[in-house]
Amino acid sequence: MLRLLSRRVLTRRVLTRRGLAAVVMAALVLLSAPPLQAKDDDLAPKLRGALVRLHVTSQSYETSAPWKLGRDYTRTARGVVVGPGQILCKSSTVSSQRMIEIGLANSARRYPGKLLHVDRDIGLALVGYDDEHLKKSLAPLPLGEPVKLDDEFEIHQLGRDNIPERYNARVIRASASSSGLDLLLKTTCSDSGDGQVALKDGKVVGLLTSTYGSRQQGTILSIETLRQYLDDFNSKAYRGRPGPGFWTHQLLREDLRTYYGLAENQHGIAVSRTGPGRTGDGVLEPGDVILGLDGYDLDDEGKFVHELHGRLSSSYLTSGRRHAGDRIKAKILRKGVETEVEFELKGEKPDEKRVPLGWGGARPQFMMVGGLVLLELTSNSGVSRSSGGVLLRRFRERAHWDPPGKRRRVIYVDRILQDKSNKGFERIRHQPIKTINGIEILDFKSVPKALATPEGAYHVFRFDGLESDLVIPADELEAINKRIAEKYKVTRLRFLRGDDD
Repeated sequence: MLRLLSRRVLTRRVLTRRGLAAVVMAALVLLSAPPLQAKDDDLAPKLRGALVRLHVTSQSYETSAPWKLGRDYTRTARGVVVGPGQILCKSSTVSSQRMIEIGLANSARRYPGKLLHVDRDIGLALVGYDDEHLKKSLAPLPLGEPVKLDDEFEIHQLGRDNIPERYNARVIRASASSSGLDLLLKTTCSDSGDGQVALKDGKVVGLLTSTYGSRQQGTILSIETLRQYLDDFNSKAYRGRPGPGFWTHQLLREDLRTYYGLAENQHGIAVSRTGPGRTGDGVLEPGDVILGLDGYDLDDEGKFVHELHGRLSSSYLTSGRRHAGDRIKAKILRKGVETEVEFELKGEKPDEKRVPLGWGGARPQFMMVGGLVLLELTSNSGVSRSSGGVLLRRFRERAHWDPPGKRRRVIYVDRILQDKSNKGFERIRHQPIKTINGIEILDFKSVPKALATPEGAYHVFRFDGLESDLVIPADELEAINKRIAEKYKVTRLRFLRGDDD
């Protein structure tokens, strides 16, 4: 009897293990299944005429040798037609582009494209075309309504051999910033997020910007942000996003709430300071508590509740969903009195940025002086873990702290081309320059001016975070530059804005 029971128990365990193994195998097969390929008879003609594959040939200047171009390379990405002659794609797709080609569904032929516009702050770009066949073959997809938590839709792309593919997706969370509104997804798409279009009911609801294949997750830039960018581009003058303005801190502690005079039912964030000439300057004051923005109440963490997407950062209200030049109302608490104010959301011109985003494939500004390769710090500059690199990262983090009229562009030594004239300084990398010949270096224009007035018979370079000064005989500088240029094949000693390219 005991043997019979043991056999039955053993049999059940084996069956249970086998059943569990079968379920696991079925799940793995489902997760690794290929994308759903749309058949010609059920693929809407508007999708065939709106999905494109972009082949972008790029070439950028070498960071450590900015006088020469690096190797060219080609990347492929996706785009979607959203207007007459307008293909929407990610801005990173067309970075440093030298040639753009457009591929159509079920076709091997490529057609010439051209870059119409790029906004790296938002992460979007538009590609155009003049080919008559494309004008007849391509037609824009309509823009849809916003999708929200748990909404399901599809991701479409032209896959390998330009065959249309589709994947399932569902919204699981929203995240907003000064750049726009992102939606985190659960999706069966494991390809890199390089501009696949999100569609619901045949209408565009987002653009896929990233995927995390191991977790079956991805991120789309929402239709709200896409629509705002397109409306801005198609207006008479592109305004872009508002720049930074005022600084705030959270009021999560009860003693802080008491210090700022908040009642039990009042919540918000405190203004610590405003940037001169920036958004909120002359209207908001240090010590003000912002209780609401643009019709939304804020909590003590500086977030608001969006009607579709839940709690989001208030930076979305002042920048992420607005254009430069818009006006916005704020409800504030000032010295215990609740009032309403209004101010303009001011833009930030590229030449006003202390740390620009980068050159987008254009020739960067540089100088080679006595073996010092001088560059301008950008958001895309790679910096080392050296003491100078730490300072550069700090400059980058505090890029918006200076007033516009006194903003310093950071000029730094990327590396030193070794020569007997700079012996002892060979290991300097990514070191910010403070002064040349006693003149403060505020931008690249300052460098030639400083070199025109040596300290006696020498050029003296002083650096941030470095005690030692580099001294070069002024009357030998030209010969030193020539010797180093010949040794390291430096074909150009400088390029500054305004120089002939």
